[in-house]
Amino acid sequence: MNANTQQKFDIAVPGTVDSVYATVLKVVSEGAYKKVEPAEFTKMVSFRTGASLMTWGQRWIVQVATGVDGLPHVIATITPRNGGQQLDAARIAKLSNEFYQKISAAAQVS
Repeated sequence: MNANTQQKFDIAVPGTVDSVYATVLKVVSEGAYKKVEPAEFTKMVSFRTGASLMTWGQRWIVQVATGVDGLPHVIATITPRNGGQQLDAARIAKLSNEFYQKISAAAQVS
């Protein structure tokens, strides 16, 4: 059986690293995330998503950093909390898509 371990996502967002990090914190604070732990110095935040009917939830580590293109990038590493259940891959893809849509929408408003 192929264990589904962590997945990594990366998008460029217009703005500065500080403004994009503030946007990430705003989206996280308005969402249904648990155990939010921001780290201002590294522009990183970690949090959990709750369990669903078929999964035990996920652990997220999100960092804002300057990419090689000079733009701020929001980099998310998402790990299933149960060690890699097969059904988590689709849920992680769905959650990360929703998360990035919220980041993009909030960045356009800022």
